Amino acid sequence: MSEKNGSEQWFEVKQNHNLGFKLMFFSLKVFPPAVVRVLAYIIGFFYWIFSAKIRGFSKKYLLKAGKSSTLKHICSFALNLVENVQTWAGNFSFSDIEKQDDDVSDLLENINSGKGSLVIISHLGNPQMMKGLACLCEGWTSRKISITTISDENIYSGFNVLLKELNPDSSFNHVDSDNIGPETIIFLQERIEAGDVVVIAGDRVSAHSQRNIEIPFFGEKAKFPYGVFLLAALLNAPTYFMNGLRKKDFCINPKYSLFIKKNPLDFDCGRKEREERIKQTAENYARNLEELCKLHPYQWYNFFDFWA
Repeated sequence: MSEKNGSEQWFEVKQNHNLGFKLMFFSLKVFPPAVVRVLAYIIGFFYWIFSAKIRGFSKKYLLKAGKSSTLKHICSFALNLVENVQTWAGNFSFSDIEKQDDDVSDLLENINSGKGSLVIISHLGNPQMMKGLACLCEGWTSRKISITTISDENIYSGFNVLLKELNPDSSFNHVDSDNIGPETIIFLQERIEAGDVVVIAGDRVSAHSQRNIEIPFFGEKAKFPYGVFLLAALLNAPTYFMNGLRKKDFCINPKYSLFIKKNPLDFDCGRKEREERIKQTAENYARNLEELCKLHPYQWYNFFDFWA
């Protein structure tokens, strides 16, 4: 990650961890996951020592969340990288995941009935869990899920190529968030009609759009991407907020909790009302994210000045 002076947004921070991901993938082929997690703690410790700027960003967030250990935060991130690779490679058992008494049954019912959905994820916990569910199913769904992901191709192209290398059987399409136009919206609507799950992150503003929504987050206004919640309005499909979290922040053989929250709003309304519902959807998302961050502060991995 870059170490230049001044506040940085997430897209100004170097995102290329492909070599580390590949090393973890091959390590998981050779060693049990518990051993690789021990190695992750060691890697996290050295990263903590040499990344003063990241420690600063971590500290600013943790103080708002009532915590203080930047070392724990960065080591938690190192564990999350292992989980991402496990998920991508199909080396992640959903028997280790505990469903909550929330809207997960509604989402699974939609999937089983062939209906499409929009899932808005975040960088809290394991954001790749939906892709893992698509690869594994494991009795959760009666059909294989097709995933369409939306992210910045310039920043995440390496991740998407690596995912295909790790698991050629993974069933997902990718849409570049920097080139979304009328044709893309039509394509996404077609994928929804075909029963796809469209997945996009809602806690990072666009690198190419200045239009954002300011929402109180941990007592201070923060910017959330308008385009993500506009997309929810344009697709007008059942929309869910999803997070997969370790039940214990630090554990060699972790168990997980899956949280699914359905957005109660639809967009069968006039244009003026639609704008208000877009803002309300963003507020619902931010409120849900803050509540879960308070449960597991060390599992939110936005290492930049989120309130800049």
